Amino acid sequence: MSKLKKNLGYQTIYQILNTCIPLITSPYLARVLGAEKQGVFSYTQSIVNYFTLFAMLGVVNYGTRTIADCGSDRKKRSKTFWNIYILQLCCTIVSISVYMFYLTCICSQNIYIAFLQIFYLLGSLVDINWLFFGVEKFKITVSRNMVIRICSVVLILMLVRKPSDLWIYTLIMAGSAFLSNAILWFFASKEIDLKAIKNISRFEIISHIKPNLVLFVPLMAMSVYHIMDKTMLGLLSTYKQVGYYYNADKIINIPIGILTGVGTVMLPRMTSLNKEGKLEEARKLFLLSIELIIVVAVAMACGISAISKEFTPFFFGKGYDECIRLIIALSPVLVIKGLSEIARMQYLIPNHKEKIFIESVFCGAGVNFVANWFLISRLGALGAVIGTLVAELVSCVWQYIKMNRYMSCITTIFKSMIYVVFGVIMFTIVRVVALCFDGGIVALFFEVLTGIITYAVICLIYWKVTKNKIVGLVIKKK
Repeated sequence: MSKLKKNLGYQTIYQILNTCIPLITSPYLARVLGAEKQGVFSYTQSIVNYFTLFAMLGVVNYGTRTIADCGSDRKKRSKTFWNIYILQLCCTIVSISVYMFYLTCICSQNIYIAFLQIFYLLGSLVDINWLFFGVEKFKITVSRNMVIRICSVVLILMLVRKPSDLWIYTLIMAGSAFLSNAILWFFASKEIDLKAIKNISRFEIISHIKPNLVLFVPLMAMSVYHIMDKTMLGLLSTYKQVGYYYNADKIINIPIGILTGVGTVMLPRMTSLNKEGKLEEARKLFLLSIELIIVVAVAMACGISAISKEFTPFFFGKGYDECIRLIIALSPVLVIKGLSEIARMQYLIPNHKEKIFIESVFCGAGVNFVANWFLISRLGALGAVIGTLVAELVSCVWQYIKMNRYMSCITTIFKSMIYVVFGVIMFTIVRVVALCFDGGIVALFFEVLTGIITYAVICLIYWKVTKNKIVGLVIKKK
């Protein structure tokens, strides 16, 4: 359990950094580049993301799980690594070739920016994060990412000064993604034998295709409908609407990173527990994780909604009032995505029940496409937000209804809905406090402080009265 705590600690530190960085860069970029240029970046990035998705197949989750299954057998791990990586390499080369065809024959606008986005694809060529996730060496990936992220922020603040510097911003973002992945190869020899590449066989490489595709298909559908919002906004609306959505989505994604980080750390641990037959321990850990995620996600969702009216003009500057309602409307996604991530990373994938995941994601993708088609042309960015909300909810509900046949988890979710009541109380009190100020940083400070104290006190009283053991996930020793 101590190793798990360390990995959770590393991941938490990294996610805190991920939280802080957008708080520095977003207001700066909103003022320097403007909504339209940010929309161009977001739209071109959404296009390259489709190709990156194909390049990686389902390798991140499949590779993590498969490497974890190898245990301490270095020879088996090395052979498994090279077989999976060669498959990834072939897919990435094909993906890069198709993307170059898109740039030369199909792309008609913002070609230069779209070309610079190719560094994201080159990053997929050398991405072996899954190796270190599988052996639970999160310190290496976290420390490397922290250094790269900090350097990229410094470069952005130094070099991006006006709207025409969009190409510099794109190069920094895409280039840092490539560099971050490439550096990992210097540490790979500690976990695998590099010479084991000589022992790979075509048959074994091919044997990884089917299980990879099983994870890739739902991942593709899930990612596509996340990327789809920006792509369809760019096609059916304006780049400015894409820019508004991009900024609102960025604010919501700050805390989402913390929620998904828990799932990333827990995947190899849950895989190991299931393999060792410790099913009861895995069940308890899973149910505790559900309640923990709901506690944190509700606090974040209600907190962000409560301060959005004062936060948006202070953070983004003038001309971004549209983001206020988008942020409020998107905030429930935190709870829904948190629950979906727990289901996917701590139960469905470790227990090889990908079929449920696939079904849920395709339902969500279909709902999202239909909703976007009808709503974006009428409501712009708000239409994309509504489509996302409905799609995420449909996908999440499907997963838990199916999962409940194998493990009683819906009862835990309903019991945890008491935290939504606590969140609403916090929201109301924060809005009352907001009436005492005329906006600005002082108002934000007191609103945030009031929200934290209110929610924390209510939760502590509830845990004391009910003798809740939720903190055991963090402090309980095995």
